[in-house]
Amino acid sequence: MKIQHIAVAAITLSACTAHANYQTQATKAPAVMPAAQNSTIAQTKTFRDDTKVVVQGKLTRYVGDEKFELQDGTGSIIVEIDDDYYYQNNPQSLVGKTVIIHGDIDRDDYHIEIDTKHLQVR
Repeated sequence: MKIQHIAVAAITLSACTAHANYQTQATKAPAVMPAAQNSTIAQTKTFRDDTKVVVQGKLTRYVGDEKFELQDGTGSIIVEIDDDYYYQNNPQSLVGKTVIIHGDIDRDDYHIEIDTKHLQVR
């Protein structure tokens, strides 16, 4: 009987220790992600997948399926902009506009684009 109590106590103690270690590891992550800084299009092309970016440029053409070409003085990149940002659901209404895009890099082996999270039209 004493051996059973010792075994149960040992299991309980090890479970509590594992839980405490998990919480300690979880609290080491930063509470707030650092704000994305303005980047050029050339710089964004070097960033890793899911990197948060802020980029300013001109939407030069609509390429279809919520995707536009964005250009600045350093190059161009495809940006995906949700149709909530179109005037009267017309994507062409954004072409020619200077915008500031807050978004995430979406990269795979063959292409890179920016997934827009917030759009400011200048």
